[in-house]
Amino acid sequence: MSLSPLVTVVIVTWNNENDIYDCLKSIYEQDYDNYNIVVIDNASKDNTKRIIKDSFPQVELIEKDKNLFLTGGNNAGIKYALKQYDSEYILVLNPDTYSPRYLISELVKPFHSAKKIGAVGPKVKFWKNKNEGLINSAGIYYDGFMQAYDIGFKEEDNGQYDEQKEVFGVTGACIMYKADMLKEIGLYENLIKMYLDEVELFIRAHKHGWNVIYTPEVTLGHNYMQSTTQNKSFNREKQLMKAWLIIAFKHYSLKSKLAMLKHYIKFRITKELPE
Repeated sequence: MSLSPLVTVVIVTWNNENDIYDCLKSIYEQDYDNYNIVVIDNASKDNTKRIIKDSFPQVELIEKDKNLFLTGGNNAGIKYALKQYDSEYILVLNPDTYSPRYLISELVKPFHSAKKIGAVGPKVKFWKNKNEGLINSAGIYYDGFMQAYDIGFKEEDNGQYDEQKEVFGVTGACIMYKADMLKEIGLYENLIKMYLDEVELFIRAHKHGWNVIYTPEVTLGHNYMQSTTQNKSFNREKQLMKAWLIIAFKHYSLKSKLAMLKHYIKFRITKELPE
């Protein structure tokens, strides 16, 4: 009988036939002894679902009839894990990632160091693309208004981020959440389809006294932006600006709300002018 806390891995897919096999294979080679995998498929039109069914029949594949985007898909997977299994930890993982065999076991460890740790994330490096080997993320920096970015982005790894530490947040490509925190503060904001969804959640986490830990004890490979750049009709710049506006109206002072609204209006006017 396992004494390890139950971890449910939630992966959202949408036309990920080029990545999903490597992702799932690496997760099924974990040295951790108590976890399961739930895949939420956002109505893929390629061979994603067939690859999962043929190669990984043990995966719980939940097929949606429309694209819920990353936020909606992750929320569906988390709700399922909490209701079906009452999992103690939820690992939200992108389908374009490759996990070392000790990923889950290393991400669980920091939770035991303090009661109010709500999320833990690994060092993330680029994988299978032109920036392979460079740092993708060593945590997320947030300035409290309109800047949030991956620490160490595109830097060479010379050990400068080899210290485990408390950070504002960790990249959405791989986050292990404590279920108790999610039950207290809620899941991802559904108004934000993708981009900055984790930033908004981490703002709520800190407001409720939860901490976030970055650990360099494990490194994840990430085929950066592979999942999100496929949808050519989805304007990343517009979605980011919309997300900042939502964050502002949920969390900022009146003065900052007005400043953000000014930014948003200026952005929309500029983008809609003929070139």
